[in-house]
Amino acid sequence: MERYKGKIISILGDSISTFEGYIPKADGINLAHRPRYPQENLLTDVNDTWWMKLIKSLGARLGVNDSWAGSTVSNFRDCNEKDFGPDAAMASLTRIRNLGANGTPDLILFFGGTNDAGKMIEKGTFDPERKPDLKAYKWDSFADAYSETILRLKHFYPNAEIIAISPSISGGYYDNYRLSEFADLAIEICLHYNLKCVDVRRSGLEISMLPDTLHPNAEGMDFIFKSVLNKLKEENQ
Repeated sequence: MERYKGKIISILGDSISTFEGYIPKADGINLAHRPRYPQENLLTDVNDTWWMKLIKSLGARLGVNDSWAGSTVSNFRDCNEKDFGPDAAMASLTRIRNLGANGTPDLILFFGGTNDAGKMIEKGTFDPERKPDLKAYKWDSFADAYSETILRLKHFYPNAEIIAISPSISGGYYDNYRLSEFADLAIEICLHYNLKCVDVRRSGLEISMLPDTLHPNAEGMDFIFKSVLNKLKEENQ
């Protein structure tokens, strides 16, 4: 995996990808990026997170980890409020542009959708004829917002490699049937746009590795890391 040495990796995600001190305190418009990690019953060392393990393994460097707890891919509000709003959604121009704040990323890791399923965002259906709309800030469904996120990532970072990671699993925090529906939809969208996607359900991550029934411990993070690494290896053989 020599090709990634010294390359810039940026992350767009939710609580599973956070760690205090490694995510922006704010994005320039006073939106707080809340971390979930470190947490005593989960993990306390940033080197145990799936994304830092990947960066270290590849010999790459961190660009921007624009992740925060509770955030969704989609938005349905006119104003920013806590975890929701035109600038809080992963599909927002604010967050997507922020991925390049420390240099244009060579690899973008997009891990979103778990909170969309859990917070009862409308799932919707994928429209393969959808065109990018750089003026939009609200979406009718997760399907529309997820598609828009991919289109915007490709627009602003045309030379970047993008790996998507499907919505995760839960031990009761969120409904697993709904999470699985959202994961299937995310994978369908990724396949249409010829985007590599890691299916967390097949990573080896188990409910026993989610001490609070949603967030992985160090063991769970290792399974996510290995799945992403294996996907990169597959695509570079």
